[in-house]
Amino acid sequence: MTAQGSGSNPSTDLARHQSLWGKALQWTLIALLVSTAFLTGDGPAVAQGMSSWLIMCYLLVGCAWGIYQWLFPTVGFYRQWPTFLFSLAVVLMLISVFKNLEGGDFRASLNSWWLWVALAVGFTLILQLCRTQRLARGVVAVMTAVAVSISCIGIYDSLVRIPVFRGEYFSASAQERIEILQMAGISDVRVGAPGRYHFESRIQSPEPHVTFALTNSLAGFLAPWFTLMLLTLLNPGRKVSVNHVRLKLLVCIGLIAFCLILTKSRSACCAVVLSLLSAGLWLKSYRSVVLRAGLVLGVIGGFVFVLGLVTHRLDTKIVTEALKSLSFRMEYWESSMSMAWDNLWTGVGPGNFRDNYTLYKQAAASESIADPHNWPLEVLTSFGLPVLLLMVSVFVAGFRQYHVLAQANPEIEEKFTRRRTILIPDLSLNQVYLAGGFGCLIGLLVDQLTYALIPLFVFYVVLPAFAIVIFLLQDWIERGELNRHHLMVAFVCWLLNLMVAGGISYPGVAFTGWILLGLALRVNLPAESPSAQVLVSKTQRRTKLIIMAGLLLLAYFTTHRPVTLSERHLLNARFQLSQNQTTNALEHLRDAIDADPYGTEAYIQYANILFMQMRKNIDAQLWEQYQTLVSQALALNAKSQAAYELFSQQALLLYLEHQQPEVLRKAMEYSMRQTELYPESAYLWARLAIFQYYTGQLSEMNVSIENALRLDKDNPHLEFKLSNRRFSESEFAGWKGRQIYFEKAGESIEQSLQYVRNRTKQQ
Repeated sequence: MTAQGSGSNPSTDLARHQSLWGKALQWTLIALLVSTAFLTGDGPAVAQGMSSWLIMCYLLVGCAWGIYQWLFPTVGFYRQWPTFLFSLAVVLMLISVFKNLEGGDFRASLNSWWLWVALAVGFTLILQLCRTQRLARGVVAVMTAVAVSISCIGIYDSLVRIPVFRGEYFSASAQERIEILQMAGISDVRVGAPGRYHFESRIQSPEPHVTFALTNSLAGFLAPWFTLMLLTLLNPGRKVSVNHVRLKLLVCIGLIAFCLILTKSRSACCAVVLSLLSAGLWLKSYRSVVLRAGLVLGVIGGFVFVLGLVTHRLDTKIVTEALKSLSFRMEYWESSMSMAWDNLWTGVGPGNFRDNYTLYKQAAASESIADPHNWPLEVLTSFGLPVLLLMVSVFVAGFRQYHVLAQANPEIEEKFTRRRTILIPDLSLNQVYLAGGFGCLIGLLVDQLTYALIPLFVFYVVLPAFAIVIFLLQDWIERGELNRHHLMVAFVCWLLNLMVAGGISYPGVAFTGWILLGLALRVNLPAESPSAQVLVSKTQRRTKLIIMAGLLLLAYFTTHRPVTLSERHLLNARFQLSQNQTTNALEHLRDAIDADPYGTEAYIQYANILFMQMRKNIDAQLWEQYQTLVSQALALNAKSQAAYELFSQQALLLYLEHQQPEVLRKAMEYSMRQTELYPESAYLWARLAIFQYYTGQLSEMNVSIENALRLDKDNPHLEFKLSNRRFSESEFAGWKGRQIYFEKAGESIEQSLQYVRNRTKQQ
């Protein structure tokens, strides 16, 4: 008996191991969810592979969850239609990805698709692992703490850092300004040049963006958490000290609200209001709550709006320019609808919107956008109608399941929660806080190790602010209440904002919505629900593990490894070039091409070096090698108007230097392709006219000039007028200051057109 008593109990050991696995998965998932607020690239950044580390982390956790299911057969699986439909949509997206193997940017499509895979895996893990009210409150608290921390930095940026930088720039000498512009990657530094104009416009605007690429993305992240905290303020729970908790919540809400107002995001503010109104419409018993929320929102909004006026960060333009901003959106949507109609079933592929948009862009449109600023249009243009219908069905199924859960008996819910808390242990609250803090560190450190877009001072602000907010919310986390209705209203706010601002494929914005939907469908699931956890067979568990392990390996070999290796070699090549070590730079570029044969950047950089070498001598072998690289780069993305513009300009400079007809023919070919890809650009038609002048196509030249002048007349944006554009707006090392034969220093392309027109008349 003694020996038997002293031995370990197999069932106890199994339960302990199961508990450790479950807690480890929950802890890692929370850390990853928090990190998404700091790995926040926009669409082009995701297409370049900026999110590869984040993708790998989610797939690693997904694989660990598959092992967990395999090792512990008694662990149930939470079945829901939204998860199945989302997974099916992601699989169907592959058709659009492989469509770009020929003619499109396949690397951008593949990188962007893997982020959707990470979103689907993250949503599934939230549903499987965030099981109880207490844990869900912990998740909401750490995400709110991150939102408050980022808001504090945003307020500081708007009130202090941006004005200081603006003052330093405009008080600097002309040469110092040029150096600042060049450090920002702007080559055409003339006064009035488009790049300089937009740079100076940005620094004169006090809108913060903190860790996000765009200020609208920051607003899209803050608005749902603000809405959730606003509703929680009215109903923090019966077991807490209501007045004290409300005061602490009010501090957090006020900080988020002030930063939200400073972003001047009208779409986010409207989304907050409309989500509350919609809650009053679909929840009859909720109308009194909505009225109180509207009153509190009015008081908070009015206070922070006045505060914004007092600090000179807001003015009447936030209202008067609303129609102008909406007109821009209408231009985007009209062009995007034309694109969607031409690619109705498979779209243009993820990550390829910008390259295709120029074909449909209107002459009066303000900019070439990376996404249509509308989530249904973004899905439709990227993947086609079938995927859009599936994504809509995900949200419809989510709302239907929410409606079923909302009708559940609260007593059954509470009993079920108590029973499951005993059987399936959760993380302690201190472990949840630690996971949140570690997630902040993950996001900041990964950024510093890769793109280093986040200023270092963010390190010193986020963690202390995060700890303070957790301290303020601790009473609510331990004894408060997280209402399912509040979560769904916040999710609706997220959806409404994305209808106008876009960002459903931006990591920092996208994960917020899936967190809210997942928690709304998971917290306090009634035991009687047909969607409750079920035990799965051995075959099903094996299948899940194989799928997750397969996704992990595929992501590593198709995205993470090629992208990170190629980027490392590209960084080394740039460093070697800065040290005038051309041979070593070329070696690194060859390694970058070998590492990622579908990436275009290494081909372009290699071609640029050969172009610089042809400044003095253009022998046949060098020219053939250059042309091979150019052809490979263009074959990998045949719709990149920017690449054609680069190579057409290089070819013209080579022709002017060496007078070889074949080079001029290539310049002409690339320029004509540009106008096909961007037919409403007055600037490109003007450039084509110059090329036609050199090749002696004078009648075609006159037609191009007429097109350029007509489109220029329709363009209302001063910075894009031909009178403010130059024929050559890029500076190439070794070619700096090279003028076109007839071009005078500072001469606009409009003056160049007038010159060639007069010249042909004289002939």
